Amino acid sequence: MSSPIRRRRDGRYVIRLDPNARTVLADLARQLPEAIASRDPMVRRLFPPAYPTHELAGAERDYRELVDTALVNHHTQALDVLVATAQAETLSEAEFHSWLDAIGSLRLVIGTRLDVHEDMEAPDPVDPLAAEYGLFVFLGELQYLMVEVLADDLPDEGRPDGGL
Repeated sequence: MSSPIRRRRDGRYVIRLDPNARTVLADLARQLPEAIASRDPMVRRLFPPAYPTHELAGAERDYRELVDTALVNHHTQALDVLVATAQAETLSEAEFHSWLDAIGSLRLVIGTRLDVHEDMEAPDPVDPLAAEYGLFVFLGELQYLMVEVLADDLPDEGRPDGGL
């Protein structure tokens, strides 16, 4: 089976997704900027600390003053591009990278909400969290496929597998 994501010769990217999946992505991307602006606790992984120890609280505060606005703008812009292009048949390179950033952000937030960790098992299908966990898995798979397409463009010596 071929990947639903590929790069065309003209440099544009094709993403073949079910229309419902596109609608869900756009809806999620519309919701996240409000959570970012309000600093909802579920977005904390989008703003990781540079200085996690209490002794460096002043350095962390200075760091936040320098980068917070840029981080908010970066996340918001990527989410806006996803919303604007959710139904597009092809994406430019910049739009593709924005999708990748937005999907990564959505996945981090959902993973935080679900408290995902390495030894976590998938919830039982009747568990109220099962649908959200399924969305988390879908975003991870989509992110993986997008990275694979980007990796195909790397020269063999730059690939982690050495071009094997």
